[in-house]
Amino acid sequence: MEKVSAACAMEWSIKLEKSLRSKNPVRAVEVILETGGKLEQWSKEPEPAVAVYNLFGLLPEEDKLFSNTILLRLVDAFCVGDKLIKLAVVRVFMSMFKQSRRKNISESATWFLSKARVYNHLELLKRVKNVYDKGDTETKALALILFGCWRDFASEFAPVRFLIFTSMVSSHDLEVRSALFAAAFFCEVADDFALVVLGMLYDMVKFPDIMPKTRLAAVRVFAKMGCSHAIVNRAFKICMKLMLESPKEDNLVSFLVSLTKLASRSTYLTSELAKVIIPFLGEDKTSHVRAAVLRCLHFLIERGMCFSLVHEREIASVSSLLKQEELSSDMQLKALQIFQKILVYKICMADASELHQLVAIVENASQSQIFSSSCFAISILVGIWIEIVRTAEIRSTEVSLTPLPLHLVVLIMDRVTLLGRLCSDPFQGDYALVGEVQDLFNVLHLLLGKHSELRLLVLDKVMLFLEYIVNLIDGLRKPDGAHELLLSVINYQGKRGAVMRSEFLASIHKFLIVFLENLEGDDSLFSQVYEKVKHITECVRSCSFFDFHTQMVYTLLLHSPVFWGFPVNDDAEGKSGVSFVADIVNYGIVSLDCSNQILMERNYWPAYRVGVYAARLGAWVISALIFDKLKINVQSDINCLWLKSLTYLSRAEGKYQLLFTPGDNFKLVNWLRSSGYLPELSIEASGEFAHCVALHDAYMNLQSSLGMLGNIIASGELFCFQTWFLVLRTRGVELVIDLVETLGLLNQDIRNKKLVEKTTLIGCSSLQQLPRISIQLQELAKDFDMLAKCYLDIDDNSFSIITTFSLSCSVLAFAAGIVLFLSDFSFHEAMVPFTSQSDLCSRLVEDLVQRLGKVDPEICEKLNLLNKANKTLDCLHRQPRNQVLRVCVKVKMLLSICRDALACIYGLQNLSISMQKEEIMSGITESCRSLLSQAIMKWMQIPFGIPKHFFHIRPCVGAELFALSSGGSKHTPDTVSVEQGFQLSLDLCLQLKNVQQRQAPVRINKLYCLLYSKLAYHTPTQHGETNRNQKSYSPWRDEDLEEMSNKLYHHAIKSSKKLEVSGRSDWTKDGVSTIAQFEPNERGQGFSSCLLDVSRFPVGSYKIKWLSCCIDQHGSYWNLLPLNGKPVFTVKKAS
Repeated sequence: MEKVSAACAMEWSIKLEKSLRSKNPVRAVEVILETGGKLEQWSKEPEPAVAVYNLFGLLPEEDKLFSNTILLRLVDAFCVGDKLIKLAVVRVFMSMFKQSRRKNISESATWFLSKARVYNHLELLKRVKNVYDKGDTETKALALILFGCWRDFASEFAPVRFLIFTSMVSSHDLEVRSALFAAAFFCEVADDFALVVLGMLYDMVKFPDIMPKTRLAAVRVFAKMGCSHAIVNRAFKICMKLMLESPKEDNLVSFLVSLTKLASRSTYLTSELAKVIIPFLGEDKTSHVRAAVLRCLHFLIERGMCFSLVHEREIASVSSLLKQEELSSDMQLKALQIFQKILVYKICMADASELHQLVAIVENASQSQIFSSSCFAISILVGIWIEIVRTAEIRSTEVSLTPLPLHLVVLIMDRVTLLGRLCSDPFQGDYALVGEVQDLFNVLHLLLGKHSELRLLVLDKVMLFLEYIVNLIDGLRKPDGAHELLLSVINYQGKRGAVMRSEFLASIHKFLIVFLENLEGDDSLFSQVYEKVKHITECVRSCSFFDFHTQMVYTLLLHSPVFWGFPVNDDAEGKSGVSFVADIVNYGIVSLDCSNQILMERNYWPAYRVGVYAARLGAWVISALIFDKLKINVQSDINCLWLKSLTYLSRAEGKYQLLFTPGDNFKLVNWLRSSGYLPELSIEASGEFAHCVALHDAYMNLQSSLGMLGNIIASGELFCFQTWFLVLRTRGVELVIDLVETLGLLNQDIRNKKLVEKTTLIGCSSLQQLPRISIQLQELAKDFDMLAKCYLDIDDNSFSIITTFSLSCSVLAFAAGIVLFLSDFSFHEAMVPFTSQSDLCSRLVEDLVQRLGKVDPEICEKLNLLNKANKTLDCLHRQPRNQVLRVCVKVKMLLSICRDALACIYGLQNLSISMQKEEIMSGITESCRSLLSQAIMKWMQIPFGIPKHFFHIRPCVGAELFALSSGGSKHTPDTVSVEQGFQLSLDLCLQLKNVQQRQAPVRINKLYCLLYSKLAYHTPTQHGETNRNQKSYSPWRDEDLEEMSNKLYHHAIKSSKKLEVSGRSDWTKDGVSTIAQFEPNERGQGFSSCLLDVSRFPVGSYKIKWLSCCIDQHGSYWNLLPLNGKPVFTVKKAS
């Protein structure tokens, strides 16, 4: 358990005291500054609760005692130390004061230097005042700065006020400026003090002999007059008068800054200020003044004062600045930001006619030269246009006739082309250029999201640029006499140039990946997009200068799941031409050749990355070949086992890929046979039982993949996600095999009538097993949901893939349970945990509706007609993040299974009306077998791919829980015990672990922890916390995980209208539970207390099972896996 600052206070105080007593002043300064950093960290942490005192063995208020001691020792060092020590002390307090100014009003009342926290503040003030009285000018200046940092308690001390007023009229400029510093912060909290200072400031600024630096400091004080509206208005008028009367332009900027900060507190003052400073944007003013005005306007807009600046005059003035070429690019960007903020606010209020006028203004502004030289400027312009389109959709206004979107695409691609030429030049190439290219592509994705008709144009632009690079490289590779010197230089810098080109090509490749992902749902462009992507691929392959890795990753673009099942082109008669599967086989062989070349060159790391990319796309044959070759070329046992696991996984999925369209895959199988690669996959996949054989082979390979992971040492820590995913995937295949064997499915060649009758009889009895399989499939869907929400650092793509797996299980569960919806069919077996047949039907329907609510409303409407129970089930597995499934090819294939199941249900319901019971049973059996056979075959064809997170091998994000008895015995402080018949009072510390901000840029607002125990958790252990370490946690084996997660979810997200008290115990027949709430600090550590009602437990030791969760800044719910063992408590006999 990591110590909090309150637990370290005594140690810090002693260390500071030792350093101050030493004769080494340099060491003293170092420790003072080090202590200042620790105090800053301490000020960020919440005030310690009782649990903190108990867990760390502290006395109540002990931390405050030592914090005041540290402050007093710092002041003593200021009083007796030399100038270096005095400066170090002032630096510490100034740093803490700056940190406090970033807090809100409620937090500032209890910040580290507030009056409520500094008990001995009078002693601090008296000692520093004594130094002021006896010191020289520099010492007085430093003392005044300290007073300013202590404004919360110093502003009420009359002697200090008098000192500041006296110093403001001193003859020493340094002392005057320091007094102005202190006075400025006193004015923020004291109205009466501010009134006096206002009168003095007017005279000081008007005084002709005052030093320029002092006058500037005096003008800055006006900005601090913010204690009340009356003071603000008065200060604004005085400052405005002084500015208009000031003859010097140098003073104008400082007046503008102060006036802007004052005006930001009042809409009226903002309007008044705008009337005065907008004319300053004219060409008669210097660029220095115009830049200051732009900064002021930008400050007002950032403070939410857009509504005071949306008049035609302001828009025209700012828009005109974009075309003033004499202005610097920084000024034009600032003007563009202001232009964006004003327009966005104006757009929200505009009607149809005004919206067209705004479009014309944007079109006019887009002609500025700034857009041809700045990625940031282009992104701002695209943001404005997206906001216009969004508003037009809401108002049902047509704005698509404008050429602005096309102009934006041209701007972006022209800029990309320019940067690409620079990247291709070894003399000008820079990694910052590659970053700007990626930013431009991100902006282009936003634009294409609103204008899909521009996708083909973008691909043409990308193609033209790649042809330019290819031609440039081919030209440089043809030496002649005139180019010998140039070629020698290029060869000298060849590695750098190659790296730059590689980075740039990688940026284009990433863009095309996202481009194709966003294409899903737009069927009209598939054929044309495929042809253009194929043209791009051929262009890259045609250049032998590009390495095999580059050629292969571009070729794999054609394996994207977005093209699955769509025709590539049509002939003149309108008939479908070459299918995607046939085309992908040809390019699959090309990819296999490239992978062979990469492996022959011993470029193992690029080969591994390509294998990972192929697996994510679902190109399993390619990934199987790469991983199979790599496993014999690694030296580490862990790496070898990992690659063997990936090989088995790829073989399992590759079985399905080669099974379907065997005619198209004949070339691929022949290539594998002729090359002697992957004999398991090159076996002829045909025959009436081929699908059953493929399922069993896939199951065995998945088991082997799991076995390889299990052999890795510490696999529970590093491979938790991978193992969990494979367990669920294996369980899914196992359930499908169970379904196939139960009903005798996938045997498509039954022509014998006796066999048909026999199969029908067997099917009638086998249908009794369908509810069991349906329940298991639905439970598996929930397990996939649980997997997705237990990894805080999971990426969106991985989350989407797991959600698709979950949907597939839910759809298969519904298809397997169609007989439940037939009134003529009754079941003899219990359907645990459901109480009745209608209850199970309701759950199946509700689960699908919750997943497909915004994907296919028509299917949801039909599903709701089947829900006779008419009760709403809680959607516990859903999260605020990524709620809506993307309508991709995988989802469409699952929807087709769902439609087939619905059609089958309605058909059987109509059949039961006109037929006898025996005929009905025969029809039900035949229909169910036909439906499930087709459903399983479709399911096997879906290119699920594998989550990107599967290849992120790192310790999983989780939490550690530390628990102690509240008010435990001093002799055994580490034990958790309670007398029989009493409730167990616990002090808890919950600590997040393995959270890497780069991978998981989240801010956690709330932490919750559920503690659960029952009599079955009895253990012979008698040593409390001493036996808590666990080597690994296997969530897929935890039977209580889902129930505990649901309870946490209810408490954290769907709490009742009556506020629940944190730590309240709940007794049920299954055991006792309680939920504690935590406020995490910056290190992800929180403290709380709770009561666990174990009063009915007999004497003995029991384990406490626990699970924690968090709510991030987006309101998303995440489970946190437990990374240390279960606490153990002992129930003792009552004394």
